[in-house]
Amino acid sequence: MSRTRLILLGLLAAALAVGAIVSSSGAEPPPPTSCTTVTTASGYCIAGSPLVNSSAEVEGTNTGASILKGTVGGVTAEVKCEKGKQTGTIEGGAAGAAGKSTANMTFEECKLVTPANCKLTEKIIETVELKDELTGGGTKRIEDKFEPKEGTTFASIGFEGKESSCVIAHVGEKVRFKVSGSQLCAVDTSNAEEETEATTHKMKCVAAGGLEIGTNPAEMTSEVTVKLKSGKKWSVKET
Repeated sequence: MSRTRLILLGLLAAALAVGAIVSSSGAEPPPPTSCTTVTTASGYCIAGSPLVNSSAEVEGTNTGASILKGTVGGVTAEVKCEKGKQTGTIEGGAAGAAGKSTANMTFEECKLVTPANCKLTEKIIETVELKDELTGGGTKRIEDKFEPKEGTTFASIGFEGKESSCVIAHVGEKVRFKVSGSQLCAVDTSNAEEETEATTHKMKCVAAGGLEIGTNPAEMTSEVTVKLKSGKKWSVKET
């Protein structure tokens, strides 16, 4: 047998030995671009890959009316906005870090349902730029907690008297109240649904989260259909 052939056979045997060692160590871990690697943090996935050290623009359209309730001027006030929209970004930091986002919410065709003897000064209510970090995961519901990116003002609402019996403001007088605090929202109706990649998901803001009008507790309910501006499928899950 030639020396060259002996060398080739020796190299082949070494390669087989290395392969046996690798296969005996168990299954290979998922690639770093996989959204199936479970950690303790909830994040965003786009087209099957975790959003890491990057961001993506999102936009949303409100589904149905949004309601804000609270005590204003000593009376219960309810604001109803028939339409709305949202713009912002979803963001991913280092691998395994919780996903973050920014959002600007606009509520349109707003009116004061109660008290009937008062009215709003504007039909459009806009929030300041909001920030959010995903919480939950595992057996807990994954949620978004939106709060002002800077300062404490979430939004502001103007009221004026419609009749002389309005206790919030006199007829012809305009007063503004600051909405502050934070708002809890969740994507879809369950973790299983939001963890499924789709082009659109529904962000549901519930009557909880710590909003206030002035110094009085307030609550908001709203639902927004959210999509990526790129049109790609996305999800929220433990990445």
